[in-house]
Amino acid sequence: MYILVPLLLLTGCGREGVPTPVELSAFIEELQENGVDGTLSIRGPVNEDMEYVAEFAIAKYTSTRIISLFKCKDAEKARVNLEEALKNPKLSGQASNGTFIMAATFYPPDEKAVEKIKAIFLAHVFE
Repeated sequence: MYILVPLLLLTGCGREGVPTPVELSAFIEELQENGVDGTLSIRGPVNEDMEYVAEFAIAKYTSTRIISLFKCKDAEKARVNLEEALKNPKLSGQASNGTFIMAATFYPPDEKAVEKIKAIFLAHVFE
């Protein structure tokens, strides 16, 4: 029932052609306006607390740079799953904003870039 993410998200099991969920469109635009460009993939939930997982693979780097956004069914489920995500040493920048959790998988690590994206995530109003 918790986030078991690191390799699961990198398996390539995304649904091609799935439109960007309306509640993510403005956030993705905001990332792009701040110089963070990439490709969005929507995947099924990793547990029953979630509706879906969105992965934003940052395009201009050859290293692994993925921002994962977990859409939970409610804020309490997001809080519980965030607690689990914080225990995962392969993730960084874990944070919650309403019913969303953000986690970054950057290799090699780049805490400055992760903190910039985390700040954008925390300031964003998801509708």
